[in-house]
Amino acid sequence: MDRAYRDAVAHGWSRAPVVEMVIPSTLDDSLAPPGAHVASLFCQHVAPELPGGRSWDDARDEVADLMIATVDAYAPGFAASVVGRQALSPLDLERTFGLVGGDIFHGALSLNQLFSARPMLGFADYRGPLSGLYHCGSGAHPGGGVTGAPGHNAAKAILADLKPLSWR
Repeated sequence: MDRAYRDAVAHGWSRAPVVEMVIPSTLDDSLAPPGAHVASLFCQHVAPELPGGRSWDDARDEVADLMIATVDAYAPGFAASVVGRQALSPLDLERTFGLVGGDIFHGALSLNQLFSARPMLGFADYRGPLSGLYHCGSGAHPGGGVTGAPGHNAAKAILADLKPLSWR
């Protein structure tokens, strides 16, 4: 992982990527036609901006090909089984979902962005600067991933704030 990270910093993406693959159609057969599957390949070791002024619009397919080839090296025949694909670069994630730099974690999970500093000092209790605004996404502690923990914690803050109110 460290080599993949360092390569991404220098090159824009890891030339030997760590690929996370999920095949949701193994649990939900409505996602694909009978006998077929849907796979999601995810790689974190990509830079939000490519060196040399290169655009993700020009590199997207090259990186997608590399990710498929990487999986194929461990699961021979995988590449030949791909009949269609959608590749999303960091730039695509920013354009489509508003994720700055394509960062799905809404900010680096570094020491200065954890615990009482997430999303920023003074707002780590899930309460925003406006009354009734609560932080419940990847930008809130404990951070990104599909844990639901930020939402759970924000819901507890909301319930605590509602306790003094009388229910009708």
